[in-house]
Amino acid sequence: MAQVDLEKVTKVYDNKVVAVKEATLTVQDKEFVVLLGPSGCGKTTTLRMIAGLEEITSGTIKIDGKVVNDVEPKDRDIAMVFQNYALYPHMTVYENMAFGLKLRKFPKDEIERRVKEAAKILGIEQLLDRKPRQLSGGQRQRVAVGRAIVRNPKVFLFDEPLSNLDAKLRVQMKSELKKLHHRLNATIVYVTHDQVEAMTMANKIVVMKDGIIQQIGSPNEIYNMPANMFVAGFIGSPAMNFINATLVAENGGIWVKTTGFKVKVVKEHEQTLEKWIDKEVVFGIRPENIFDKLFAMAPQPENTIQGTVDVVEPLGSETLLHVTAGEDSLVAKVDPRTKAQEGEKIDLVFDMNTIHVFDKETQQAII
Repeated sequence: MAQVDLEKVTKVYDNKVVAVKEATLTVQDKEFVVLLGPSGCGKTTTLRMIAGLEEITSGTIKIDGKVVNDVEPKDRDIAMVFQNYALYPHMTVYENMAFGLKLRKFPKDEIERRVKEAAKILGIEQLLDRKPRQLSGGQRQRVAVGRAIVRNPKVFLFDEPLSNLDAKLRVQMKSELKKLHHRLNATIVYVTHDQVEAMTMANKIVVMKDGIIQQIGSPNEIYNMPANMFVAGFIGSPAMNFINATLVAENGGIWVKTTGFKVKVVKEHEQTLEKWIDKEVVFGIRPENIFDKLFAMAPQPENTIQGTVDVVEPLGSETLLHVTAGEDSLVAKVDPRTKAQEGEKIDLVFDMNTIHVFDKETQQAII
């Protein structure tokens, strides 16, 4: 397997649209890296440039230390799995999986060994004589993955491979791809717009927006230490609450003051926030870090607010509360035993150790 390096890779289309701007990224050998972002953020274009299916405008791409800017896709030793599976309808599963090896003039017995081995890994041995039209979506996806595995490439590239599957199959295929990664010790670059896929599968996540890499980090880093408001809002479900606020110095501490509440910053953050006192900022807190006071551990007046419940959404293992405090609206993910009723007041407790504060102008994280 191999390391993939992108150095200031840019793609500008003929109509002067910048699809990717100076992307710099290292995918380590055997790493599972996910390119994550909304539609049109440049993640698929980046993948296609690694594959050689898209010409780069400037910058350098290396695979296994070798510059591949001008190397044909077939000579890059990569295998790509597409969103629509791209199987040949007139060929059997066996023929689809064997096709690339036949083109490369592999011996017949070697082709058979590789196809059967891949089919066994993916649990599709009994499907080898079928045509794609006789398969379910999940089975077709396995065949597409199998066709990549038999090539034994240096790098696997996946372009939204699960987006055509139903929710149950997607969960199943997610864990299978993760297992496959461990089994093959493969270098994988995987594109998705689904943050749950990214968080559960990746060693490293690359968050993109408007062709620019916003942040690179482990799932925990991206979730707990987002670089800016875009990353903070894109990761997590429901999304992080963002509330316009002012930082004020009162009673020997620093407080976050909004139109609807005032909460005290923990000591560890005071030094960082000192120079932001009396300035407008954006206060961020995730719904899962807001608790119904009745079920909160050691609530204190300085981290408790009162609001009015607008909507109650019971989800079984948790309940979402949409609450208004002053002019501010927020969502709390609380204990399902909550007695909250729509239209009634509620006391909510913030976990102030988990808050985020952003520069209102640049939207970059302060803490």
